[in-house]
Amino acid sequence: MVKLKAYLHRYASALYTPSFGDGVASNARSFAAQTTLSKKVWLRFKRDLALALTGQFFCQHAAIPASAKRVLYVYLGMPQLGDSIMDLSARTLWGRRGLEVELFTHASIASFYEGDPSFARVLSNRADLAKSYDFVVLQSYNWKCLKLKWRYFLTKPFLALHGHYYGPEFNRLDFARHAWGRALDLTASQQNVAVKSVFNLKLDHQPHDREQDTIALALGGVVSWRTYSRWFELIAHAQRALPQHRWLLLGAENGLSGAGEVMSYFEKTAQTHLVENCVNQLTLTQVFKRLQKVALLVTADGGLLHLGKAAQAPMVVLMAGPIHPTMRFDGGDPASVIHATAAVDDIDPMQVAQAVEQSLQGTLKSLQVAYVGLPPDCS
Repeated sequence: MVKLKAYLHRYASALYTPSFGDGVASNARSFAAQTTLSKKVWLRFKRDLALALTGQFFCQHAAIPASAKRVLYVYLGMPQLGDSIMDLSARTLWGRRGLEVELFTHASIASFYEGDPSFARVLSNRADLAKSYDFVVLQSYNWKCLKLKWRYFLTKPFLALHGHYYGPEFNRLDFARHAWGRALDLTASQQNVAVKSVFNLKLDHQPHDREQDTIALALGGVVSWRTYSRWFELIAHAQRALPQHRWLLLGAENGLSGAGEVMSYFEKTAQTHLVENCVNQLTLTQVFKRLQKVALLVTADGGLLHLGKAAQAPMVVLMAGPIHPTMRFDGGDPASVIHATAAVDDIDPMQVAQAVEQSLQGTLKSLQVAYVGLPPDCS
């Protein structure tokens, strides 16, 4: 019984131990401690079962063979902008192997990366898949990825970047760097090259001159505890020290309510000349170009945080829950992060305003973190 239990622990550890080893910021320790052994075993077993049912156990490789030149990358995770930027930024490593990579993904993700020179093609329609790929890379062992592999490329050799890794919160950008480094069989020195967040590489990612009086706010959100709602309070506090700064409102449709509250504030104070409401009015490309020029972006953890990173915008970032700041940033990123234990709305607008003022003084050269409550686990 003791030996069986030890085996099951080793079997389940693939959920929170990357196949390439350590080196990625995550809450793996708390995930392992808080998740029962039976659940961990089941989470791994059902992926092994999916591999067996799709006949893929014996098609797996640890790395892309040197002979492979034309690769299909199947990216069918959650269709979210932020995740895609973290997961796909490591494509800058492909040039080291001269690979021709076609990306198959959700239609929404495909629209973000259409025309990106990193990809030979970006596809979302199965009818457009070719038959002549040398190798297939799956994002993970999730059913959508494996089902497509089984149906269209049954015997084609493949690897899965995430493998069984599933459950913890982690630094996806760094994980992708390590996973692609192993997939490309890069040397240790080649893998240690930093990977920065990038958006569509058809766009210029070079640093731009910034409008020193413009502050962008990223409004809205999907998850309640990661959505900030106290924007006009923040502006009211910040204006005491920054009375002439302009405010640029950005976000998708879910930010319209917050934009309405901010606009009402400026109308009541007769300061509409200091605000530009672009919520749900710009394409992502247009938002990216605006973020390349603002003095500062203030945002909760979401898609525009990662777009701002790609645009190299200095940031004040509001985070909460199990996501540690080092799961989004490294020490050299110009970001001032405030982390709350439960929800970003627990962060006092006065504290955010002070972070905005300090960031605009030109001292924001690296990552700075303040905690409202205890910091989350990060091992």
